Amino acid sequence: MVYAGPQSPKGRWIEYVEGDAGSIVERGERIEQLGQSMIASADTLEQVKDGADGQRGLAVEKLREVVGDTYGLLREAGELYEPTGPVLIAYGEALADVQPKITVHVDECAALWATFQSLPGSVEPRGTGGWFEPEADSPEAQQQAEEDAAKLAAYEAWEAEAGRWDADYDTWEDAFDTAAKDIGEVLEGKVKDGFWDNVDGFVAGLQKALAWAGLVVGVLAIIVGGPILALIGAVIGVIALALTIYQKMRGDAGWMQLGLAIVGVLPFGKLGKIAGGKFSFADDMFGGAFGKTAWSAAGSQARELGFAYLFHGRGASGVLGGLRQFVTGNNPNGIGDVMARLLTGRDIAAYEKMSDGATGILPALATASDLMHGLMGVPLKYDGWISMFSGHETIKKRFPAFDILW
Repeated sequence: MVYAGPQSPKGRWIEYVEGDAGSIVERGERIEQLGQSMIASADTLEQVKDGADGQRGLAVEKLREVVGDTYGLLREAGELYEPTGPVLIAYGEALADVQPKITVHVDECAALWATFQSLPGSVEPRGTGGWFEPEADSPEAQQQAEEDAAKLAAYEAWEAEAGRWDADYDTWEDAFDTAAKDIGEVLEGKVKDGFWDNVDGFVAGLQKALAWAGLVVGVLAIIVGGPILALIGAVIGVIALALTIYQKMRGDAGWMQLGLAIVGVLPFGKLGKIAGGKFSFADDMFGGAFGKTAWSAAGSQARELGFAYLFHGRGASGVLGGLRQFVTGNNPNGIGDVMARLLTGRDIAAYEKMSDGATGILPALATASDLMHGLMGVPLKYDGWISMFSGHETIKKRFPAFDILW
């Protein structure tokens, strides 16, 4: 990749056009020939199906049965391939003509720009007679004028070459747009997604939206906390699991994805509670989305927010009062609760409940496991969030066992 100067007169970065023109033409010819062969084969199959070939016998009858209406599908495919080939050939030929010219322009622009940068002087003529400027009609002023003229001439030479690059780039761009348009016209109305294909696309988009929604709710749960956000997060998790099950049924997800989604709803972080005999399937599985406790707690918080709204006089002041209650009401220990959730996923009250149930060796070991689960699981969760922004591979993708344990 060479640097051929700033943007061209039409505001584009000066660069080569990629692509192998010969391969494109060859591929277009093969596609056209394949389309013709498919149409010819469809005609033959149709004759077999209709008995126009004159053949008789049980074997032929069985063959006609097998052929069925497949000739129609084969002909449709051929009718798509045959006209697509010439479009690719035309584009390949246009590319073969203009690509070498563009390459020459890029190389020439790079050389001209290097020359321009190496010259002293200024494109805009420098003055004389002022501070730190030579006197008019002096030898220094004459030299300065000559340098400025040479600098301007070098820039104008680069600009002219860049303009020629623009013209040939326009030719290539028109050829590319024409090929894309012509192929679109060939396919228009002939290739359509079925109902379930459209549903698959919707589900994939919804999964991505749920991932971002889960991130937003997760961040708010760290800063704010409270049962409403916990319930929203649980509902998002249940919907995501249901969509993953659908994707598995449609072949868009594998057993690994489905298994990890199912494992994700298991209460690994509540071993202490389970060991203490306080486990409730409805309240603890699926984040409590199907239990009474989570909904009851969320309802209580909603009523508190309603009281705060009324207490602060309704309207804008009531909304601000409700928001203040929403943010501060779940942080009785102030920044301590926020930091505890940030580092371990639990607030101080949650650790007090854990210590209440840690009586006996098994519950104590289970509670210690819960603590380690938070300490190890939270960084892995952040790793997943960061990957949504950066696109890097998460630790869980490299080591799926982490997803099972945390």
